[in-house]
Amino acid sequence: MTLDSIADQLGVSKFAVSRALAGKDGVGDELRLRIITKAREMGYQRSSATAPTQPIIHVIFAEHDPVNSELWMQMQNGIEQEASAAGFQLQTIWAPSSEKVSGMVANSNGVVLVGPHEQPLIEAIAATGRTTVRLGWVRPLENTDQIGGADHEAGKAVGEYLLARGHRKITFVHGTRKLRGRMERLFGLREATVYCPDATISEIQFSTEKTFAQHITEMADLGDRPTALFCSHDSLAVFVIAELHRIGYRVPEDISVMGYGDFTAATQISPALTTLRLPGTDMGIAAFRLLMDRMNTRKRQLPPQRVMLVPTLIERDSVRDLTALSD
Repeated sequence: MTLDSIADQLGVSKFAVSRALAGKDGVGDELRLRIITKAREMGYQRSSATAPTQPIIHVIFAEHDPVNSELWMQMQNGIEQEASAAGFQLQTIWAPSSEKVSGMVANSNGVVLVGPHEQPLIEAIAATGRTTVRLGWVRPLENTDQIGGADHEAGKAVGEYLLARGHRKITFVHGTRKLRGRMERLFGLREATVYCPDATISEIQFSTEKTFAQHITEMADLGDRPTALFCSHDSLAVFVIAELHRIGYRVPEDISVMGYGDFTAATQISPALTTLRLPGTDMGIAAFRLLMDRMNTRKRQLPPQRVMLVPTLIERDSVRDLTALSD
């Protein structure tokens, strides 16, 4: 007789059975009585040697990414807050191989995947049958719950913010087209200019062939120097501001700069960075709550969900209002 057997008979989660039989909180009195009664009927007995252990949630991170490390730690903090309050133990795994991950999550009650994982690893976890939620972008129609930031909406908000301040030559600065979130921000930025025919959106994509400074210099020589740059993340925006200063441009007097994330570096540079704040801790909280909801077998199970948390625009000193010049 196992906790799973009792849970299946009552149509409740193994977590609820474990908490009830251990005399812990987190389970209502009526449900606790039902669980204890059913356990006795089924002949379940606890011994000190085989007492149920604290249920486990595994958080699996992708390869270490310095750009997203602060966001990922915020997410982990959010998961940990909720897990601790619900009586779960949290175990963290960094970049496991797809061959070993099945064994790693063998004793797991649920899994949260953070970052862009390779498909073999995702399939290996799916094969274990463990309830899974992803913090990061998924493939189209992927049969997995996902928590993310509203990237497209954020890009459009940046575009509208800059247009309202008189900017008509806006450039998106990024490093790769492979990351879906960054491309969604670019698509949103472009969408903001649909009804503004005199506005243009261009790109600066980092490469080994051409530096950021070379890009800006060439654009200036052609008469297409942007008045505002939207950088795909704060770390890149900090680098861009430093490079602009190095080659003689003033921020925001000559070129305005915006970032994305509102991480620690955003306030450690002059001028302080106007950016969008990602609710990283809340994204972790949302992931855990969605995981718990999915593990509740008494509820009617809905199709996989895409939950997008909305960033907040944080105004600081790195964007100039060009409309004030004509007043």
